[in-house]
Amino acid sequence: MATKFSAFPAVGPSATTEIVGLDGGSNAKFAVGDIDISNLTGLPLSILNGGTGQTTQPLALDALTDAASQVANDILYIDGSGPSNVAAFINPSQLPGVPVRITLCAEYLPGAGNVNYFNFTNGADINVPFNNAITNISTDSVAGACTFNWNGLAGSLGNTNWNVPKTGRYKATVNMHFFDQANGIIVEGFIRNITAGSQDYGMIDDVGNAASGAKTDINYSASGTFSATANDAIEFRIKFTGGTGAPSPFPSVDNNLVTNICVEYIN
Repeated sequence: MATKFSAFPAVGPSATTEIVGLDGGSNAKFAVGDIDISNLTGLPLSILNGGTGQTTQPLALDALTDAASQVANDILYIDGSGPSNVAAFINPSQLPGVPVRITLCAEYLPGAGNVNYFNFTNGADINVPFNNAITNISTDSVAGACTFNWNGLAGSLGNTNWNVPKTGRYKATVNMHFFDQANGIIVEGFIRNITAGSQDYGMIDDVGNAASGAKTDINYSASGTFSATANDAIEFRIKFTGGTGAPSPFPSVDNNLVTNICVEYIN
């Protein structure tokens, strides 16, 4: 008499638990441990069925995180901005409270035979054509860095500005190094926001004393802040006015002090 399945005692299956079935139409008996899972359909389980669809840990992690659709250097975090916490990916620079660093540092180099240098006409405010961006970095994965724009022309035809990547407040630090200054010369230097209707932010205001003797090879240093909207074009300008003989100063690199500027995003 055949035994009903309901009469079999319940057991916790192990590798030695035997199973009966059909193999090619013939009766067969085999142990659970003898099953080759590569012969089973539906494995590895897809994500839809509660698996990963992969067979190694790295590939399984890639599948669970949909790595192919993520952005390089993003991290997994818990986003609490909605009604409930969810797992999400984000660049570290976009996490709340993480400070952003954006810095552009540039020099005004003379070039062979001082081809890039010229006399800055007395009485005119003139764009300082920085021609060498020595540092241009950003930790912001979305906004990116400043766009440095030097037109590549020599002498007084040179022109430089840069587009800022984020809206906010920036700090600028400059060194302006020039020969050929005279008694009573007035020196003004300022950041100009070209996009915002040529809005100026003063940085240098030096008035020579006519009785103090001639001023030659002077470096003017200044630091200040300015506001800008993302993608605004910014430049630095300098103006020499008056002085005995109304000289038109010429850039100096004496003692390896090159005219330079550093612009940093601060908030």
